[in-house]
Formats: sequence, C-alpha cells, structure tokens
Amino acid sequence: MNRRRNARGFTLLEALIAVGMLMLLLGALAMFVEDLTRTRQFSARTAAQTRSADALYSVLEAALQTAVVDGGPLGSGVTGTDRSVRVLSSRTDAGSGSVRELARAAFAALSATEIGESSGNITVTRGGASSVLPATVRAMRVRYWTQGGWADSFDSLSAGSLPQAVEVALWFGVAAAQSEEDNFGTPDRVRTIAVPDAAGADGADFIPEAGQ
Repeated sequence: MNRRRNARGFTLLEALIAVGMLMLLLGALAMFVEDLTRTRQFSARTAAQTRSADALYSVLEAALQTAVVDGGPLGSGVTGTDRSVRVLSSRTDAGSGSVRELARAAFAALSATEIGESSGNITVTRGGASSVLPATVRAMRVRYWTQGGWADSFDSLSAGSLPQAVEVALWFGVAAAQSEEDNFGTPDRVRTIAVPDAAGADGADFIPEAGQ
C-alpha cells in the first residue's frame, strides 16, 4: 500500500526541463555540425586557391624561361594587358631537364601560353588546350617591368625586347563590380617573375631572331 502511494510519474515541470535540455543538446550538435561544415569549406577553398596560384605561376614562369621577342608568323613573343598575357616560347614545361634536353628544346617549334581572367575565372591555355583554374578570383592584375618602370600593357615587338619581369597579383573571392576594381587592397597572392633573356639597357635595341 505504501509503495503504491510513493510511486509517481514525471511532473509537467520535470518533463519541460527534460525537453529543454534535449533542445539545448540538439542545438549544440547543430552548431558543431555547422562549424565543421564551414571549416571543411574553408579548407577546400584555401586548397583550391593555393593550387590555382601555384599552377598559374608555374606555367607562366616556365613559359618565360625561353620566351622570344619575335615569334615570326605567330606575332609578338610576349604581349599582354593588365588582365591577360601571352607568351611564345620554345619550351612550356619546367626547366628541369639535362643540358642536352634543354638545347634540343631551344630549337623546337614555338608554343603559345596564354593566361587570362574573365568573370572571376582564370583560364590557362597551352598548346591549344584550355583549362579553368578551380579558384574564383575577384581580380587578376598583370604588370610588366621595363626600362621605364611598371607598365599595364606590353608588346615585345614594339618594345624591341622582352620585359625584364612580369608580375601577377591575385585577389580571391567573388568577382567584384566593375566600379570596385581599383579598391582591392593587398592581393592574396603576388609573384614577380624575372625574364632570363630580357635585354638590358645596352641591348634594348637588339631584336633576336625568332626562336632565340
């Protein structure tokens, strides 16, 4: 008789407290999953940006190693604007071969390497094959170092020489509006690539034969 009298169920208050605690646990779990998702997205985005920057700089540096001033029927060896650059070279892969292989490559047919940015995408074209880099950019800016300083455009035939260096700056993220393009601040990635065969002040008027 006493046992039946002492036994009782949960009160409404106790049930509400239990439901509240359960909701708190579910909320904490949801926040954890959301933070984990954001972390994964950030890691994936950072990895894509790193791969894109490394690929762009590697391709351009390799092309500039054996760039020519005059590409004959193909036109100027190096030409570009602040958003794109085109390089004619006898070699577009990394210069890690033997001396004999490098000498053989120097007499190979010229190959064009083109890098350009449009609508937040960077496209790299080599040997007629194009690929879009995975990272989205707000902007890409290309500059060319000449005897007169930095320039936003360049043509090796008009200049009579190669640029002494090419600088490419990248701002990652969603493409900005046209009116905001000049207010990007510090670039996320920037590299200045020296051009080995660029003519100095003493050779500014010398135009090499195609393929040299």
